Amino acid sequence: MSGTTRQRPTHRKGRATLTRQGVGEAALAFLGRHGPAALTMRSLAAELGVSPRALYNYVDDRRDLITVAAEVFQAAWRPPALDPAPEAWRAGLRAFCADLRAHYRRHPGMTTLALSENITLATHPVMLRNVDALIGFFEAVGLGLADAYRACMETIRLVVGFVEFEDVPRDRPPAGLDPADLAAHPPPWLRTADADGLPRLARLAELAQDDADTRFGFSVDVFTAGIAARAAAGPRRTK
Repeated sequence: MSGTTRQRPTHRKGRATLTRQGVGEAALAFLGRHGPAALTMRSLAAELGVSPRALYNYVDDRRDLITVAAEVFQAAWRPPALDPAPEAWRAGLRAFCADLRAHYRRHPGMTTLALSENITLATHPVMLRNVDALIGFFEAVGLGLADAYRACMETIRLVVGFVEFEDVPRDRPPAGLDPADLAAHPPPWLRTADADGLPRLARLAELAQDDADTRFGFSVDVFTAGIAARAAAGPRRTK
């Protein structure tokens, strides 16, 4: 017997054969089109044109399928480089956040599904390197290690929260939701005819509508200002 490893054929009957990586990529794409609730072994198999049994050659079960999709998601995050120089770090952090937002918008549902299934989104070497680099960036800006870690996690929470609560309802409106309502000042659920009792909410109706990009920019600017203030105060002792 030779020492060579037998290679699986890349195509069979004119159609690309499955791989574990390919199944994960298909699951991630399926999530973007149909949402987490629709992802089952049977529904993904139907979309791929194979039997559910065929998928079990590559993943153990639905949880393993989600794990592979999460690995593909993590590996695809290729953020821009960050420069901690005083004249560059604020603009770089804004660009980093915008890129991360775009990444999560390309794969809606992955975060909430992973959380609901208790599957971590920080195991792939690419993701771990990105997180480590982001902590290092905040250290170079002037934060102590503990605050640098907190700032890294807050960056991700800010972006993921915005995508889940602001972008996803606009990108894929659920039944009964008018996306225009999300941009209104105030939104329908905060409108009131009692202008005397709630004067600030009443005055909001006079403002021009803004868009999600404006609100995201505001959130990142507030966050960036907080990082600058924290760094100017100097590293804090950890208890």
